[in-house]
Amino acid sequence: MNINKTTPPINIKGSDEKSLKKFLQKDLTPYLVFAVPLAFMAIFLVYPMVVTMLRAFMPSGNKLVLGSFSLQGFTKFFESAMYQKALLNSFIVSLAVTFFCVLIGVPMGYFVARVKMPGKNLMLSLGILPIIMPSFVGAFTWVILLGRQGVVRHFLNFIFAPLGMEVPTIYGMFGMILCMTLTYYPFVFQLSYGAFASANSLLEEAGMLMGAGRWHIFRTITFPLILPSLGAGALLVFVRAIGNFGIPAIIGGDKYVLPTLIYFRVNGFWDLNGAASIAVVNVLITALVLYLQKRVINRHEYETISATHSEIKLHEGKAIRIIAIVYCIIILVVSLLPQITIIVMSFFEKWVGLFPEGFTFRNYLRIPQYSNKELFNTFYLSILATVLAAVLGSLIAYITERKKPKGAALLDLSIMAPFILPGTVVSVALLSAFSGNSLIKLTGTYTIIVISYMVRRTPYVYRSVAASLSQLNPSLEEASTIAGANWFYTFRRVSVPLIMPAIISGSILTLTTLLQELSTTILLYSSRTRTVPIQIYGAVADGKLGEASALSVILLVVVFGIVYLMNHKQGKSIASSFKMG
Repeated sequence: MNINKTTPPINIKGSDEKSLKKFLQKDLTPYLVFAVPLAFMAIFLVYPMVVTMLRAFMPSGNKLVLGSFSLQGFTKFFESAMYQKALLNSFIVSLAVTFFCVLIGVPMGYFVARVKMPGKNLMLSLGILPIIMPSFVGAFTWVILLGRQGVVRHFLNFIFAPLGMEVPTIYGMFGMILCMTLTYYPFVFQLSYGAFASANSLLEEAGMLMGAGRWHIFRTITFPLILPSLGAGALLVFVRAIGNFGIPAIIGGDKYVLPTLIYFRVNGFWDLNGAASIAVVNVLITALVLYLQKRVINRHEYETISATHSEIKLHEGKAIRIIAIVYCIIILVVSLLPQITIIVMSFFEKWVGLFPEGFTFRNYLRIPQYSNKELFNTFYLSILATVLAAVLGSLIAYITERKKPKGAALLDLSIMAPFILPGTVVSVALLSAFSGNSLIKLTGTYTIIVISYMVRRTPYVYRSVAASLSQLNPSLEEASTIAGANWFYTFRRVSVPLIMPAIISGSILTLTTLLQELSTTILLYSSRTRTVPIQIYGAVADGKLGEASALSVILLVVVFGIVYLMNHKQGKSIASSFKMG
């Protein structure tokens, strides 16, 4: 007997409808929200960098033709004397500045942390001022002090004349190294101070009990413990020195470095492909130094396992106290000369010989007339970019710390990459991707400047928020979800209030640095989007030092006011935000 068994038909349509219904019931808000920062990073960071890499391997010019492969931009480093000198100058300046910053900053950090002396908080506050002052502003004040008719140079030459010695002018390699050293040494000073002050002294005391001398203890115990902080400070100095545009542009003279060479190729010849080649070389040097720094630190990194912590015994000897006080005062006075000079110069028309001439308030009274647009652009662009960077950085930090998706490490690397990229490199990348016949043309607009600011400064907010989230237990957020709240409500009412101090801290640091941004803006601005730093740079180039000084004082007062309020409200030094995490 044949029995026909028939299989019941599978309701494919019903299964699909059930899956679709289940998918639609799922809270898609976090995926939609997270897609926004990821899309931004892909379009305005990854894509421009890829286009820049492609342009670097094309003939000189501004055309992006994928079929025309060429090494012309790189061979110039072997054929052109200008390129070779620029590359060599960049190495010399960056390494020399890093060396001298370490030479100055480490002893100063040790003295303030380990020697009993008055005014430590004042020294820490004054020691951060060179960083918050725009570096190119410091450069033109050194022209007043050590230029061909500089007041300090005139005085020193008078003293050294019987010895047949003459102080060189500020222009050239000497000036760039001096100016950058006195601008960036606070990175090493502040970070080494923190390391010396927080290091556990039990090991040092044990070494002393065993009969070891102070130098042996410092070399074998103390120095290895502060090496990670010292390495971070030295890296920050090197990255900023090799990417600095303002100082070489003002006092470099005929000594080109890579950032000024990039500006020369873009502004002089609109050679985006050639500028891209220089930018790639600049990035490769920075990446190599970053790799070497990490390798050295990883091979010599130490940490104290003991949970106990002994209070550090400060040096109280009369000789060491006198040496420490005199040393710190000399460094602070010399490094703060630009701030003092610029305030004085803002009330005069010109500086001739030993004294300024033509006392006037006109430099300040004219600001509303000739800087109205530039002031608006500066604050508008900086505040808008800061707000957007705060949103972008917070969301990406939340993704990497809470969701931990596959490729989180790559996302972290992408967001932090602009931190080590010179501003001119970011500008070249954006010009390469969004100028000429590009699908999206942004040249000369407010948008391209805001995007460049966001790309460069979002890492500040991102790192600050990521550090905060890593220290917060997610149990409160989980409890909110279990109670029935959707993701957006939980994020808005639970997560954001918890990380708000970190968002504010990163945002304030972002705003203060954007108000004085020059190296990024210099290649992207138009007559409509000029900012105060651009106007100061132009005034210095035209010899209008009184006008440039008054604008610089306004900028300095605003930035210092923001930093002071941050330190007062947050109860910590802004220097703690400069760590790379």
